Amino acid sequence: MHEGAVLAAGETVDQFAMGYWLIALSVGISVLGGVVGLACVVHGARSAGFRLVWLVSAAVSLGGVGVWLATSVAMLGLRVPGSATRYDPGRLIAAMVMSIITVLAALLIIGRTLRLPLLLSGGLVLGLGIGLTHYLGIGSIDIQGSVDVTVWPAVVSAAIAVITATAALWSFQALHFPLARIATVLLFGIGVAATYNTALAALHFDIDRSAKVPGGVELFDFVFPMFVVGLLALTVPISAVLIAPDRREFRTTVAEPRGPKPQPAH
Repeated sequence: MHEGAVLAAGETVDQFAMGYWLIALSVGISVLGGVVGLACVVHGARSAGFRLVWLVSAAVSLGGVGVWLATSVAMLGLRVPGSATRYDPGRLIAAMVMSIITVLAALLIIGRTLRLPLLLSGGLVLGLGIGLTHYLGIGSIDIQGSVDVTVWPAVVSAAIAVITATAALWSFQALHFPLARIATVLLFGIGVAATYNTALAALHFDIDRSAKVPGGVELFDFVFPMFVVGLLALTVPISAVLIAPDRREFRTTVAEPRGPKPQPAH
């Protein structure tokens, strides 16, 4: 049995019941959301009339896919021995909305160029948003018994989220070469996974095997449709990112006068 939150009966929660490949998939989803989202941020910085559209697309990609969907996929591997596990769909949806809104707020705060006070404020908002997203997500867990939160692992989880968010935003704004971009999205994906696993370690499960099976939904029944919708939704910003440079080039071409250039008078 893998390490996890300790049960009252001395058993441990298995965070990786479906195998470690699920964590790899979760990090991959987070990195994919980060790649698309940060590409949208780049185009938002270059755009005037469509800046908000680009930032909303970035928030959906980074928050909806890179944080919420990645975390929800990781939660599929959670098993609580001795109890049926169900999930509150309302809290899962609230976690998704929280994630998207806080990412959008952070992107609006940091602006187009690197300024330290705005960077720190945006990193704090984004980090706390990631932390709240995780706790709303794992707070949706319902078992035969009760679930409590241990304070210190929760504080550590929030600190990891804030540090990860601030570092990722700084790297993105300060370092523009390709390897830095790659490092930024990898940092984002690994940081989201670390925040989730630390948050999960803060939970303490007290099992009552005589209690009735809780209400709610099976997580797979909820997450799988959202997984399909989320990946399909990424096709919109991906298409926009691919088309946008061609549009800029087209406008530049049209603006240039046709025909031979006038010769200077002698």
